[in-house]
Amino acid sequence: MGPRHPVDDGWRRGFIAFLSALAEDERQRMVKRANDGRAAARKRGVHMGRKSKLTELQLRVARERIAKGESAPSIAQKWGVAHTTVARAVA
Repeated sequence: MGPRHPVDDGWRRGFIAFLSALAEDERQRMVKRANDGRAAARKRGVHMGRKSKLTELQLRVARERIAKGESAPSIAQKWGVAHTTVARAVA
């Protein structure tokens, strides 16, 4: 292999810049498709995120117990969840 010609480096940099632009464009399209998919799911009423640790019944019971003066940590300990889970749910 002989010494490199200056044109080689310019061509390579241009090619790398071209591939970089293609990758950036594809990334933007991927983000748009993902956002569109999430928006469509929300429109259909799909729940996003983590499943709740407490049922609707447990939420009602927790609200009633806290209203009567019981502490969130004592309720949480009985149900096997973190006290913050109960406190956040009734807030």
